[in-house]
Amino acid sequence: MIRKLAALSLLLVAACAPAEPSASPKASPTAPSDQYAAGACTLVAQVIEKQDVRFTSNSGIAVRAVSAADPGVREAGERLTLVTKESGDLFVKNDPSVDPGPTNARMAEAQRRLLTACTELFGAQPWPFAKEPSPRTTN
Repeated sequence: MIRKLAALSLLLVAACAPAEPSASPKASPTAPSDQYAAGACTLVAQVIEKQDVRFTSNSGIAVRAVSAADPGVREAGERLTLVTKESGDLFVKNDPSVDPGPTNARMAEAQRRLLTACTELFGAQPWPFAKEPSPRTTN
């Protein structure tokens, strides 16, 4: 009886012991593990290339970046969110006496900061997961 109890105890201890550490799932080059960061990075690279500082183009990027797991991308996304809100507020006010130049400069800086965080996370461009935007048709 004692032998059975000892054997059962050893089985329980063995079952509760941590298994060998499993390797964390590595992201493939075409599917990074942080989809929010990948989406934000891909989009910010596109708007920088187009020199697009409109708040409507940057709000979706900011949302993705803030949801990213990477702290650098997330922090840069928070900055982009603030500047995007500032730009949107200027648009809503529609005051012709207000110069949008300083806000546009802050938007461009926030975009570059996010792109820098993306480069630190994913390396230099072109990123293998970044897809070319599909051409939009206009009617």
